[in-house]
Amino acid sequence: MDQVSFCASQLSGITSPKLGMLAPGEGVRVWALGLLATLKVLGNDAGGFYSFSEVVVYPGQEALSHVHALKDEMWYMLEGELIWNLGGRESLGRQGSFIHLPRFVPHSFMNRGLAPARMVLVHVPGGFEQWYLEVGITVHDSSQLPPNVTSDELMETLQRCKGYGVKCLHLGDD
Repeated sequence: MDQVSFCASQLSGITSPKLGMLAPGEGVRVWALGLLATLKVLGNDAGGFYSFSEVVVYPGQEALSHVHALKDEMWYMLEGELIWNLGGRESLGRQGSFIHLPRFVPHSFMNRGLAPARMVLVHVPGGFEQWYLEVGITVHDSSQLPPNVTSDELMETLQRCKGYGVKCLHLGDD
């Protein structure tokens, strides 16, 4: 019979006292480039293995084309519809769609509909949620529409992506 052994550091994410049940709406909520992100599990709280968030994309909002070099992403759509561009192929995502994005796959999405789209986002390994904390604006009332983002704020925020291993393709950054 095969044996498996673990060291204590491998179990830290499982046994962390910070993990538990969050009620609907609980978590750290921030506006980041017009997206409402509710961070449910930070990478540090999961031993660095993953992070888990809920993201709402309001009509007219989008995530511009970019590539992650350090993280894989998995999205699961809970409601609404988004137009996804995945590695140059356009697809319609709707309730129940699962999007798996390994590192180095260019991607973007846009809400061209009339209703918000709501999704679960998992980053593996964790850490990119820190970008949301760095650039995000704390949400005091999630029933309000996203704040306007100036072009200067957009450029500054997207430049900060580099520190998280993200290349924003429309900027032509290196």
